[in-house]
Amino acid sequence: MQDDIFGILEEESRIAEKIRHLRAEIKRHNRLYYQQTEPEISDYDYDQMVKELEKLEAAYPQYKESASPTVKVSSDITGERKVIEHKQRMYSLDNAYSLEEVQSFLGKIALDTGSFPQVVLEHKLDGFSINLYYKGGRLQYATTRGDGYAGEDVTANVRTISDIPAEIKYQGEIEVRGEIYFPLAEFARLNAEREEAGENLFANPRNAAAGTIKLKDIDIVAKRKLKGYMYSVGLFDVSEVKSQSELLVFLAEQGFCVNTSSKVAESMAEISSYCEFWDTARYDLPFEIDGIVLKVNDFGLQQELGNTAKSPKWAIAYKFKAEEKETILEAVDFQVGRTGAVTPRAVLKAVHLAGTTVTHATLHNADELERLDIHLGDTVKVIKSGEIIPKITGVDINKRPEDAKKVVFPAKCPVCGTELHRAADGSIYYCNNIDCPAQVHRRLTHFASRAAVDIDGLGETLIQQFIDQGLISRIEDIYELDYDKVLALERQAAKSVANLRRSIEQSKQQKFSKVLFGFGIRYVGDKIAKILAEHFEDIDRLREAKLEELVEIEEIGEKIGQSVVDFFANSTNQEMIAALKKAGVNLKSVKAVSGDRLAGKTFLVTGSLTGYTREEIKEKIESEGGKVISAVSKNLDYLLAGEKPGSKLGKAEKLGSVQIIDEKEFEEMLK
Repeated sequence: MQDDIFGILEEESRIAEKIRHLRAEIKRHNRLYYQQTEPEISDYDYDQMVKELEKLEAAYPQYKESASPTVKVSSDITGERKVIEHKQRMYSLDNAYSLEEVQSFLGKIALDTGSFPQVVLEHKLDGFSINLYYKGGRLQYATTRGDGYAGEDVTANVRTISDIPAEIKYQGEIEVRGEIYFPLAEFARLNAEREEAGENLFANPRNAAAGTIKLKDIDIVAKRKLKGYMYSVGLFDVSEVKSQSELLVFLAEQGFCVNTSSKVAESMAEISSYCEFWDTARYDLPFEIDGIVLKVNDFGLQQELGNTAKSPKWAIAYKFKAEEKETILEAVDFQVGRTGAVTPRAVLKAVHLAGTTVTHATLHNADELERLDIHLGDTVKVIKSGEIIPKITGVDINKRPEDAKKVVFPAKCPVCGTELHRAADGSIYYCNNIDCPAQVHRRLTHFASRAAVDIDGLGETLIQQFIDQGLISRIEDIYELDYDKVLALERQAAKSVANLRRSIEQSKQQKFSKVLFGFGIRYVGDKIAKILAEHFEDIDRLREAKLEELVEIEEIGEKIGQSVVDFFANSTNQEMIAALKKAGVNLKSVKAVSGDRLAGKTFLVTGSLTGYTREEIKEKIESEGGKVISAVSKNLDYLLAGEKPGSKLGKAEKLGSVQIIDEKEFEEMLK
């Protein structure tokens, strides 16, 4: 009996841990996709994770929670822009990966209503959701989808898009919704330019559109020639139109681009035919689609069917299956990244897949090599799932050549020959030779990148040229360049060298956090670099920090802390820091203090603010001598609460010692 109880408890504990793990992973992938535009997995793999979590939460309701990603719409809010509340909530669509799932979805509606619904079929563009608010016929603002309730203000950037009219005929209030996207020809042109400049390429048009719409440089946005495609409304007097098909006509009359290939269908046969046709014909379109959206046509029926906590019950997205083809594995390259991470990449016999010619595919790591049991000359199955990097899904061992040689992960660095070491807590092998040529190139490229110190003109190609000519080998060498020798290099004109010199000089004044991020410390991304720079304020305090002090900082775990300690203990890095100091590179956080009205007071901000972004409110508080902390504690003086403040408000109220204020009261404190 006791053994049975222990078995039940052990199983429950395992389920609870599985649910916690799935929630954490889904939230991580949400951040990568919506905020950082750097997805690691396909839409299909992501949706399978969500469905697994939904099943577990349904089977074990005791573990349900309101903040679960199965309930909340994924958010693209970064905190770097003003947030505006939507007039009407924006939902996300449920996905179906087979026509059988579509039939089941529509069959349930037919069962509830007594007849098969008339539906509108439209292309599902793989772009970035946008919300446009018009009043009196004029565009008032444009926002991202955000968390469904509010989005970030991107009005200035949207005004550069020729497809988005500044004025429309309709004079009432209306929220027009749709997708911002990259035409394929423009996407190819952009990536060609980035390759020529030595910059990283965008993985797909969706990432490029999402990254562009949030840029702060409006001139760059305008040059990228984004397009807009509208298909729905939020706030709107529905008496104007009665159905989705009528709405598309109405939007076109207002000057918006709409789907001219949409179709009204009244049977599953019509739906299947349309979906099957576009599954093949999509590669002939000038833009990328990844499926077909099906919407109940009648607005009255839409309202009757309603919504779940996350998605409408009257619409679903049918996602095309990832195209899979067979080809021959010709070789495997082992590439060395800037942190020394060694990753395998398959070299394939060229195959046409998902509209492009594929010659390479990711193999992830040593464990994946072993799992697939890859041999040279193998016939491999390749997919381009979600239009991200192609990957190998399997091997047809029946077609394996008799003398095929198994691919083995190298014991030594393929570039410098240093023995590789596997991370104790992961599957990645590292080359720990800081002078490894591959690492040198990538480290210098990273340091000069826009995300770090932003040296305009110093891209991958020029850096490689400088390395080959012996002009630079370490970060500090950038600030000791012999410009006479640079001018003597092939294709280097006086004007371009002068511009490079000016850009390098300007980079010396870059924020300390940007310089720190540029060092490429393992596990220290831009966010962690900001946290470290703000906490320690200068390089010397950070360099002297002990592991115990580092792990006390919120979001700095032992893995990150140990990596920071190891970095500053390295004598080569110590020499680099000394040289950068001598060159005049900024290695201190400069806090602009314009007053002392908040001196000595601590603040915590929660919820969406209407007048400030998170970065702006933080800078405002600190400029007046105040400090922003990240958690409710006895050290907190003020909780600044915006819309939808969340659990922190309840914690502050319970503590009793915290003064809770709104934006208006905060402004009063500054008078």
